[in-house]
Amino acid sequence: MRYLGILFCLFLIVSCARQGTPSGGPKDETPPKFLSSNPDTLSLNVPTDLNEIRINFDEYILLKDHTQNIIVSPPFVKNPSFMPVGTPNKYVRIKLNEPLKENTTYNINFGNAIQDHNEGNKLPYFQYVFSTGDYIDSLEISGKANVPSLRKQPKNLIVGLYKIDSTYTDSLILTEKPFYIAKAAEDGSFKLNYLHSGKYQLIAFDDEVQNMQFDIGKEMFGFRKEPIELTENQSFNIELSNQIAAYRVGKVEQKGYGHLVFRFSGNVDEIDVKPLNHEFTTSKISYKPKSDSLNFWFNPTIDTISGKSKRIQFTTQYKDKIDTISLVYNSGQKHSLKVEKFGKLTESPSRKPTFRTNSPFSNLDSAYVRVMKDSIQLNHQFIPNPKKENEFTLDFPMELSSQYKIEFLPNAIRDFFDETNDTLVFEVRTQAKNDLGNLHLKLEGKPNHPFWLQLLNEKDEVLDEIYTTESEFDFNFLKTGNYYFKILVDENANEFWDAGDFFTKKQAEKSFIYPEMINVRALWDMNETWILTTPEIPTLPTHENEKSPSETEEDSH
Repeated sequence: MRYLGILFCLFLIVSCARQGTPSGGPKDETPPKFLSSNPDTLSLNVPTDLNEIRINFDEYILLKDHTQNIIVSPPFVKNPSFMPVGTPNKYVRIKLNEPLKENTTYNINFGNAIQDHNEGNKLPYFQYVFSTGDYIDSLEISGKANVPSLRKQPKNLIVGLYKIDSTYTDSLILTEKPFYIAKAAEDGSFKLNYLHSGKYQLIAFDDEVQNMQFDIGKEMFGFRKEPIELTENQSFNIELSNQIAAYRVGKVEQKGYGHLVFRFSGNVDEIDVKPLNHEFTTSKISYKPKSDSLNFWFNPTIDTISGKSKRIQFTTQYKDKIDTISLVYNSGQKHSLKVEKFGKLTESPSRKPTFRTNSPFSNLDSAYVRVMKDSIQLNHQFIPNPKKENEFTLDFPMELSSQYKIEFLPNAIRDFFDETNDTLVFEVRTQAKNDLGNLHLKLEGKPNHPFWLQLLNEKDEVLDEIYTTESEFDFNFLKTGNYYFKILVDENANEFWDAGDFFTKKQAEKSFIYPEMINVRALWDMNETWILTTPEIPTLPTHENEKSPSETEEDSH
């Protein structure tokens, strides 16, 4: 009997273990099915004091990432509570935390939140709609939202409508959620439906903060310049960029010995900085229009600041706005001139080594520089960067598969503080031709204004940049790998790419992304033609006359 008892227990254990085990057959790929709801979907005259909604399905479901997926139009001030989140159930329960508005159509779009419990099959973009009035609004706006300056589009693009009525102001985008909201699909397409007729402002933003509201300075933004008079279904496309923030003074900080940095927002053309409680006779101000920082240099050996630390006050002025800011300057810091070689593309016969100093240089003397290849000394010259006061290129004859020794002797570089460099040695090694490829780009239908052409890699790093009006470009001696191009059009020719400004209704300057990656192969000459047929829609590129080493040899016979 004891053995029979043991066998019986084992039988029960095996039976219990088998209950949840699939018996084979095709995998269930069917999403959950909607059965019913209370109130019914598309119900009319729903009471404004409704407390709870229940939506029933044919199987156990979960709500996945519901805070990112579910969008309610018009939005509530106090967000509803959605269940089930952690425990599966055959229904969705929505608890409303504030009264509904009168004569309003509500649309709850679940995105990809509803999934069956076992297989994770999604019920995509399920919508639950009802009205507190005696009809359902039925108008819609569709289209596509994208960031034309980015190869990889944001994942949280939100499109919204603000009602333009007697209470509307443009500043509402900073303080309130849109009245109607939709989340764009992965390809940027969107649909705002069940809309009431009226006048609206159409906007889009990348909801990185995930609060269904635009956060200036943190998220990209796009808008339609003209209001929409919605009386029938319409379609619009929206391009996003970084919204220009309002002018504001940030802070001033000590960056190093005799170096202060002032921070700003607003992309202003010029700004005036003046000290209040200390006289500077050696000050040098460096500010590039539209930038977010200003460099203030002074020589502490001449403009001595007494004590180890002292609070220095400044006024900053932009147009009629004057602010006072201050910092505590630490006079205990020391300075020595430092030089570094930098650049994201390897040096080649067409790309000379570039260097950067930690302070503006006042003099470059090539007589104190030696460039050696083996035992041969080469002619060379400094080429300062006209736009950056601490960068220069050293030009000398270069060949592939070669090694060079660059020696900066004392007095080769003298900086703002009248300091000179110690003896510095840099090695430059160029790669073999067998490891490199060439890339030629031809633009058809190029912009009518100056533009920046950027070469980028798979990591979206800008490797090279050219400000130009030309239509053909050579990027020779590139490492094997994948590359692509970006164009930023300088429509007002101010040598700055201007982002959009909703408050002045100014759209961002045009930008284009090369539609595909270009694979540069060793010993290959890649010839790419990029056809910009219209200012809005670049066509796919063409690949012409790509030649391998063997094809090049055949052409030579």
